[in-house]
Amino acid sequence: MISFEAVINNLDEALFLFDKRGRLAFVNKAGEEFFGKGLKEIRHQTFRKLFSDVKDIVVLLQKTIREGRLFNCRDLEIDRCGTGTINVNISPFYLADNLEGALLCIRENLSITSKEDHNFDALPYMIGSIAHEIKNPLSGIKGAAQILKGSAKDSEAIECVNLILKESDRLNLVLHSYLTMTRMPVFNQLNIHEVIEHALKVMGTTIQKKKIHIDKSYDPSLPAIRGDESKLLQVFINLMKNSVEAMDPVKGQYPSRTLGINTRPSKEYMVIYEGDGPDKKRGKLKKQRWVVITLQDSGIGIPRDEVEKIFLPFYTRKKGGSGLGLALSKKIIKDHGGTIKVRSKVGHGTIVSVYLPLESSPLPLERVGVRGGN
Repeated sequence: MISFEAVINNLDEALFLFDKRGRLAFVNKAGEEFFGKGLKEIRHQTFRKLFSDVKDIVVLLQKTIREGRLFNCRDLEIDRCGTGTINVNISPFYLADNLEGALLCIRENLSITSKEDHNFDALPYMIGSIAHEIKNPLSGIKGAAQILKGSAKDSEAIECVNLILKESDRLNLVLHSYLTMTRMPVFNQLNIHEVIEHALKVMGTTIQKKKIHIDKSYDPSLPAIRGDESKLLQVFINLMKNSVEAMDPVKGQYPSRTLGINTRPSKEYMVIYEGDGPDKKRGKLKKQRWVVITLQDSGIGIPRDEVEKIFLPFYTRKKGGSGLGLALSKKIIKDHGGTIKVRSKVGHGTIVSVYLPLESSPLPLERVGVRGGN
């Protein structure tokens, strides 16, 4: 027979029960994962201590215990949950008509990009098909232009033909890049720091030209991970390119421009189900840690209502941009069993964190439950 406690512990929501003095009396499994600590470690701690970094939760819990009121709060910003925002429900807890405390329920607020992850399943096929369809006539255009160049005598005509050839070569490189990025990754052991350094060399000329300071902080104790070096290289080049472009001078002003690159083992962890097939969720639960690569720029920042959209296919505000670079980057990281998280504030820069598995083989995201840690 299924117990009530088993039901509570299988909920995705993190549940915390506080007594009248504000001390923690009970927490379910999702709540333990939220803090990265078991009930024995945090039992009897007050909500003021547990949520000292989230004053809104502290204030609302105080009101609930004091006044017996129910509160709902959406899109509450919090760093530890990883995605940036949570939805909170706080309700009074009664026993025999007596107010005995408060029940706090926290649910991770899934972003638009999380809800629309199915777009990435069709994205490689779609882009690959389009690229192939364009590549063949493009070869014909280039061949015809080469023939015209041989017979052209007028300098203006020769200049036009050279432009056609130049643009054909440029478009061919773009198509080749997309075809390469849409193939499934081939996994090998790799040093993530070597991949990052390679990306910095590729971006070196642009970084020097724009006089951007690179502030690196690598954790030398990180072990090798499994990944596709060429695909991850494309991801970091793309992310660095976006960071560099975000630090372009605004109205002739050249503020201090710094790109910080940090690597570390994650405080968060993921819960995965070992085993395949329709009954995979009956398999053994296993915690898996991440390596986190963070890129922090001092650029113009991204408006809050756009942060959730930047990974959507074809969404871009750049002049001449395709809107595919970040979408493909997220697809590549997803294929590695990881995720990308973004925090940004207009005028204060952007922080992009790439999470990649530290151990085991990469898993499809539908087999991964992301939990936060303290």
